[in-house]
Amino acid sequence: MASKPIQPLVLDSIGIYGLNRQSSAASLPPQFLTTANNIMLDEKGRVTTREGIKQVTDNVHTGSLDTDGNPTANTLKVKSLGEYRSATGATTLFAGAGANLYKINVANTPYTLDAQTFGGSATTKTDGNWQFTNFNNQFYGVQSGNKPVNYDGTTWKDLEDVGSYAAPAGVTNFTPSCVLGEFGRLWTGNIGENKDVVYYSDLLIGHKFQGGSAGAIDLKGVWSGDEIISINGFMGKLVIFGKNNIVIFNGPWDVNFTSTASTFGLDEIIEGVGCVARDSIQLVGDDIVFLSSSGVRSLGRTMQQDKMPLTDLSLAVKDEIRTHTVTADLTRVKAQYDLSTGTYILSFGGKNIVYIFDFKASTPDGSPRITTWNFDSKKNPGALLSTDDFLYVGLGDTTYFGKVATYSGFYDVEKKDVTASFGTSSACTTAGHTWESNTSKCYQDIDNTYQADFKTTWLDFEQPGISKFLKRFLAIWSGGKNMNVTLNWFRDYNVNPTSANFTLDPTTGGVNYLWGQGKYGNAKYATAFQPTEYKVSMSKAAKVVRLQIIQTVKGFKASLQNISIWAKQGKIR
Repeated sequence: MASKPIQPLVLDSIGIYGLNRQSSAASLPPQFLTTANNIMLDEKGRVTTREGIKQVTDNVHTGSLDTDGNPTANTLKVKSLGEYRSATGATTLFAGAGANLYKINVANTPYTLDAQTFGGSATTKTDGNWQFTNFNNQFYGVQSGNKPVNYDGTTWKDLEDVGSYAAPAGVTNFTPSCVLGEFGRLWTGNIGENKDVVYYSDLLIGHKFQGGSAGAIDLKGVWSGDEIISINGFMGKLVIFGKNNIVIFNGPWDVNFTSTASTFGLDEIIEGVGCVARDSIQLVGDDIVFLSSSGVRSLGRTMQQDKMPLTDLSLAVKDEIRTHTVTADLTRVKAQYDLSTGTYILSFGGKNIVYIFDFKASTPDGSPRITTWNFDSKKNPGALLSTDDFLYVGLGDTTYFGKVATYSGFYDVEKKDVTASFGTSSACTTAGHTWESNTSKCYQDIDNTYQADFKTTWLDFEQPGISKFLKRFLAIWSGGKNMNVTLNWFRDYNVNPTSANFTLDPTTGGVNYLWGQGKYGNAKYATAFQPTEYKVSMSKAAKVVRLQIIQTVKGFKASLQNISIWAKQGKIR
């Protein structure tokens, strides 16, 4: 009898739905992944490596440094990042850390974190966990247990030191934990003594909470025993998030209870669903995404479904999100919607895991695709900010406190203070490092590699009862120069894999300039990496196979185009 031919088992849609750790790996289709660390999914669903976290500032600290330039004591975490926008459109970045605010001075290289001086009789700040908002060409910040702060484009002050300041009537300690600058007013909530009252300012006067058209919204008669977590604007409505309820008001431009013509009024109460983390709330297109006690949800879907069973955007990782929500410090939960990647980024402080919800495409149930990022523990994100140019990350969880990075390149870059060895500008630059003249310090860039890996479901290639003699693994990658790859394959639900290693070595190419010929030579555009096929010999037989691919990112992006396994059909068993 003639032997059966070797046939390709093609996986051209591997992982296009992203991560699913909620269902059994044996029951999921091959479009899902069961591990998806430090990867992204492009618009075509191809698995690519995430970009690097590149330190761009010096560090905020008091006390001594170790030999690597990291603080050894009295370190300060960057817990908040904000962008002030002036009337002219100019922007300034600020970071909150410890008892101070710091300007991210982009005029220096690396950027410096310049401590800000407060005018007036400023009070001591107890933490750096601010929520910022722009309003009427002013910049405001609030956090629990602290007095609000104001920046007018030149000077920081406690809000109470701004001229003509007026605290809300009957309030002895005005320390709101959340703020919104919208609809012509400054809205604040949860001042400690009154956790369920919203105080709003006079029209276009953010420091005046008494007199004029300033006032308050007491939610005691709207919900029962809840507290305000955040205040947001959505589709022309005022949205107040409690821990267990969401209250929505119409007509926030016309909040005036003394006028019979006022259009302000209660629109909807969503009971049983609230937000547990102030900084998890983000505008995503025409929706708001937030972390509830039962998972990541969207306000649009919640409003549509009201008291019916709700769709959970984090359904594919529901149990672990709930576990993090119970065990994490919710004041350290941070989120950001990154316009450049179309993703909602959710970080649980202290957990060293970041969930990426990709809204560019969805899974069959309409949920966003999910992947994860993780970092060396010392780079665990403590703050996030997306601007027109970059995604900024406040770093630190153990030894890396007080530094800010951007999401760019394909190394996790840290800056090491090597002033002790290169103490002059000439010595520093001769060694190839960066001299920061403002602080008279020399910084060396350390390019750290990081690991990106993913694992498939159990693959039966629609032949669950037939044994396959595994012969060859073929995959096409774009990019990934000098990237070391480990291929693990697991057989028939066995936890011990067979492994093989190889290195991506893509073909390079370029395009001639229009005038590239002649006496100026054959010039080319920047080097481009062409899709390249890689082959790995496999062995042994299996009815079902599971693949794990581990990549060491070394400065270049790698994008997986497709995978196929060549196998010979065995017995039916």
